[in-house]
Amino acid sequence: MTKRTKLASLSIAAVLSAGMLGGCATDQEARDMAAAAMDSANAAQACCNANEERINRMYQKIMSK
Repeated sequence: MTKRTKLASLSIAAVLSAGMLGGCATDQEARDMAAAAMDSANAAQACCNANEERINRMYQKIMSK
């Protein structure tokens, strides 16, 4: 699984769990929770991408010496 797939899977699981534990949610509430989960997953992925780019730059700098 890719990082993005894992984050999306975890986000979906969190939304479904919250829906089950919180009782019945309206369709709009479920959509809002899903959108919030997707926003969190996208933010986490952006952070991972930025860290990976930074590490790759450091590696390239070290290897060029």
